[in-house]
Amino acid sequence: MKSLLEYQLLAMGDYTLTVATLLGLFVVWAFSWFILRVFRRLINRGRLLNASDSGRRHSVYLILQYVVWTLTIVVMLEVAGVHVSVLLAGSAALLVGLGLGLQEIFRDTVSGVFLLFEGAIEVGDVLQIDNQVGKVTEINLRTSKVITRDGQTLIVPNHKFITEKVVNWTHRDQEPSRFSVIVGTNYVADETRVRAIMMDCVSAHPDVIQNHPEQSPGVLLVDFTDDRMLFELIFWTHRKFEVDRVRSDLRFAIRQGLSAEGIGMRKEI
Repeated sequence: MKSLLEYQLLAMGDYTLTVATLLGLFVVWAFSWFILRVFRRLINRGRLLNASDSGRRHSVYLILQYVVWTLTIVVMLEVAGVHVSVLLAGSAALLVGLGLGLQEIFRDTVSGVFLLFEGAIEVGDVLQIDNQVGKVTEINLRTSKVITRDGQTLIVPNHKFITEKVVNWTHRDQEPSRFSVIVGTNYVADETRVRAIMMDCVSAHPDVIQNHPEQSPGVLLVDFTDDRMLFELIFWTHRKFEVDRVRSDLRFAIRQGLSAEGIGMRKEI
């Protein structure tokens, strides 16, 4: 048995790879894989975190995964006879050069660590960034994936979530958000009647919150231009990611309601 474990599989100068070394590498890898499986089950079952906080569970598991595999690589190098301290000392100049050339990657990585620890942005959140609205599908250490309303997947560097202004519509997932629709009519129109038509349209939409004292829909006369009056319809809804469909439904209904009353939306002649 001893002779089998000491059998040399590879010899290069002073370095030799034996069956015992290969077996040790496999044991370290298998132990790390087993530890991650156990923690993943505990996290998914809510033993370590609130079972309803799926985004936080995902973030914690990613951090744990990065830490475990980093330590695993270090231990496997030591088991294989490659001393990490000597390796780092011998490549110090190379690491300095790489650090200068990879500053953006390091910044994204540090930002990813903050995101995963803080939980300010989680998987499933609907965000507005760079004038685009999308849903977060994956948060990694350097980049995150966001799917837009057009079905396109954006690869977003994590530093954007830290250094730029980001609107998180679902950070409080159970709470609705406020949106609006702008409508313009000519000065011949009766503004009281316009308001009534707009309120009828928004009150009939099933996805608009109606009876909450602080989140009920309303109509404001917001401005006067040279040829029209501008009204703003304010409403609250839970359909944040699909709010463009809600806005479109309201515009169609308002247009039909105004036309049925003979109220023009163009400059009077």
